[in-house]
Amino acid sequence: MAANNADQVVFDKVAEINASKESWNIRVKVVMLWKPTYINNPNMVASLDMILIDQEGSRIQATIKKNLIPVFESLFDEGAVREISNFAMASNESEYMLVPHKHKINFYKTTKVRVSTDFVDTVDPYHFISFPDLLARNFDTRVAFDFLGEVVSTDPMRVIVEYGREKRLMNLVAQDLSGTRIAVALWGGFAMKLNTYISQHNNETAPVIILLRLAKIKIWGGKYFLQQIIISTSKLHINDDMPQILEFKSNLNALDTNVESSSRTSQLNSDTEVGLTIIATIIGFDMDDGWYSFYCCDCSKKVTKNDDDVDAGPFHCVGCRFVSDVFGKIRIVVRVQDESGSSSFVLFERHVKDLIHRGNQWLMEKIAKDQGRQQIPDEFKILLNKKFVFKVPISMLNLQNNYRVYTVHKLTDDERVLAEVTKRSPNHQHHNINDNGIPINKPNKVENTNSVHDDNLDVVDLEAVTPSSSTGKRPIEIDANTDSLEWSSSKTRAVQDTLKIPKLEKLD
Repeated sequence: MAANNADQVVFDKVAEINASKESWNIRVKVVMLWKPTYINNPNMVASLDMILIDQEGSRIQATIKKNLIPVFESLFDEGAVREISNFAMASNESEYMLVPHKHKINFYKTTKVRVSTDFVDTVDPYHFISFPDLLARNFDTRVAFDFLGEVVSTDPMRVIVEYGREKRLMNLVAQDLSGTRIAVALWGGFAMKLNTYISQHNNETAPVIILLRLAKIKIWGGKYFLQQIIISTSKLHINDDMPQILEFKSNLNALDTNVESSSRTSQLNSDTEVGLTIIATIIGFDMDDGWYSFYCCDCSKKVTKNDDDVDAGPFHCVGCRFVSDVFGKIRIVVRVQDESGSSSFVLFERHVKDLIHRGNQWLMEKIAKDQGRQQIPDEFKILLNKKFVFKVPISMLNLQNNYRVYTVHKLTDDERVLAEVTKRSPNHQHHNINDNGIPINKPNKVENTNSVHDDNLDVVDLEAVTPSSSTGKRPIEIDANTDSLEWSSSKTRAVQDTLKIPKLEKLD
């Protein structure tokens, strides 16, 4: 038992209460409050439900039945701290649980509720699970959790007809600060809410951050994805001014969110990275690693071809072992050269699509037809012998490990930009490539910078000299003819870039 130092009243720990007696006395904060409705009558309230948390951080669900709502409703608000005693303990173990506690509280008419002061120490009201743990199902999948992430792509909202009833569905992909991605499905009002938000903010480039309260992992068509528990129970926040969303945005702003990478980590913050603007010509392709790789549809990890035991599965995934459902991801290493030397730069899918003026579906079809031969499409060859302005981050991975392949952040071959970069560079000297293939800032060394504003990327600001683009998010359409949910990660991957948030960069 824990003692309240303010009045010396002894309270029971939520983690310790059970059905062995009814004389429990707890001091808890209301984390969430909602009114479930009947399935066959969504306009009729069935009860008043709450998630409560004590000073130790233990959670428990509480239910006030319909006939007792008038007695207790005025005593509870989200964030309120209350002392509660003389209540019943019911079982809470089922297929889906809102909290991990094996019991839940049911109110009697004689249950006592007293107003109390707030906790001395801050208690986190959220129950987040890391993306890697979500993908690996490294948690009790029966228990609901809270979810926070950046929406990076969505499919058009669909109308699913099931048992004569229409349900709206929006599939999307969200990622955490490290760039780890997970598939999410929003149903009903939540799908409408996100669809409306995106439509109303169609011309904005700010990231879309969602916080989903009480989410679950569900299997559909053999695939795992994340969704809300129950529409009347879960809550969806989109770019709201909440501490959790604001903190996520702040951390996101500290990273280079436009670099397409499987790990958007500290390599890309201002303390560990130098940025250079380079004018160079693409002279060839380095095909040692091919022009695309395959990734597992379940966990998004890179897979390798399985030549030893084809019956087990055509691909091997470190996390999921042998798999057959994969998606392709474009990654091209180009050889570039200027008057001082040559080097290897990496172009990702978003760059390639803009440069060859082809869509994601076309690229996916090319990968499917290539059948792993890694024969680069002829359409890519229009890049050869073209001069570009490259914006290249030089990370600590490059510096400490002598890694000579550099990821392109932005690039353009617009003649006005090339001329402007040359003009703005001091003495017409842009950053060069030395004899070892290392981009340099004369004299021959890379200078560390401690501020984004002092970063070499700002010496020649590519955004400032690049003509503005009209590329944005296209409106989301409702497909009213869909009568079944076809959840296929491979199909979803093929169209997941029809909407990008923030909008795709197009530097022409």
